[in-house]
Amino acid sequence: MNITKSPELAQTRYRIADLTLEFNHPASIALNPILLSFSGFQIEATEDKADIVINLSLEKPPVTADLGLLRTDESIAWGDRFRFYEKGDTFITTIVNDRGNGTWYQYSNRNFEQSTIYIPESTTDEQGAVITWMSMMIFGQASLLHETIMIHASVVNHQGTGVAFLGKSGTGKSTHSRLWLTHIPNTVLLNDDNPAVRITKDGVFIYGTPWSGKTACYKNERMPLKAFIRLQQAPANTFTWQPGLKGFIAVLPSCTAIRWNKDLFAGMNTILEKIISAVPVGYLQCLPDAAAAQLCHSSVFSS
Repeated sequence: MNITKSPELAQTRYRIADLTLEFNHPASIALNPILLSFSGFQIEATEDKADIVINLSLEKPPVTADLGLLRTDESIAWGDRFRFYEKGDTFITTIVNDRGNGTWYQYSNRNFEQSTIYIPESTTDEQGAVITWMSMMIFGQASLLHETIMIHASVVNHQGTGVAFLGKSGTGKSTHSRLWLTHIPNTVLLNDDNPAVRITKDGVFIYGTPWSGKTACYKNERMPLKAFIRLQQAPANTFTWQPGLKGFIAVLPSCTAIRWNKDLFAGMNTILEKIISAVPVGYLQCLPDAAAAQLCHSSVFSS
């Protein structure tokens, strides 16, 4: 898609985990064709204040020689094309495009409630992927202000309740979800990588989001969260509950929050403590077989 400069602005809004994410963008940028995973989350634009605002700009970014303190250059998604800086009350994210002839810049305020993404003149076919990824990172931080945590998990919907499978990359989260889909009746996938968990007046709920890793599962649904299950590959299937601090430690590595913002990170820990007090955490050492899914199901739903 060729993007040309236009003085006309448009607004596109999405409702994700009961939070309003607003894009302000040049009218020449049609978001629907490039943010395909967001389609089920779109809502009508109103005058009400959005919870999170992302501005897309075709202008040149306010780049200076000093982008601030380099916090990390590690990214599974972008490899050595990625940089993340902190400069005063601003966080700056850069991603060099796949051709190496342009750079995306994202400027976010301290709490990520307001961000501007500067689109390089040399755009490529990955522009949808970049905006999708940047918006996920923004949402993951800003949602912490609303008692919401994004987690790395594969989540199944079993009879109207959510079970979130956690673990290190390669542990088999998606595999275990598929075992439930195959062997546990009345089970469907909610999200395969980046669901959101939110504390509400009615309890703790888990939400589908527009971000689901390599699996195209973008469901605008919410349901009570029944349990977190931390997975570990093992030569036999065993299940144990992890109460209190053990449960907190089991879930913490899967939560999304940048540790360089002490306020957001502390807020995330407080939210997680509240969630763990209401949602049980299990530890499943398992083989990738039907018996593991059946053991997990019986342990969670007979308790």
